[in-house]
Amino acid sequence: MANEWLTEGEEIMDSWHVYIGGETPTAAKITGKLHVTNKNVHFEAGLSLKENAGIDISNRIQAFEKSDSHVTVPFAEISEVKITKKFLILKSLHILLKNGGELILHFGAMSPESAEKAISSRLNS
Repeated sequence: MANEWLTEGEEIMDSWHVYIGGETPTAAKITGKLHVTNKNVHFEAGLSLKENAGIDISNRIQAFEKSDSHVTVPFAEISEVKITKKFLILKSLHILLKNGGELILHFGAMSPESAEKAISSRLNS
């Protein structure tokens, strides 16, 4: 898969490994990559992990499946981007949409600051 979701003239500027879903270690989540392009923000899913996946994996029970889900958000639909921190180290990027929706991407202990700057810099362009 060679990023068939990119539109003509669209180029990836930067990417980060993130997840969406529950914040606790035992919560269900979807891992994937956040891509910021010159036109859009994309979340490209990789693996879908069910609740208590770690326990199942340690017991040799399949607890995940590949996911080909994809979300595209044009910069024109984004009203604001902000960073939150919870549980001492969990850092998240909140993409607030003009229609009232919100996409929350968790970076774990990694900093979402470069992603926030990459998106924010394109909101007023």
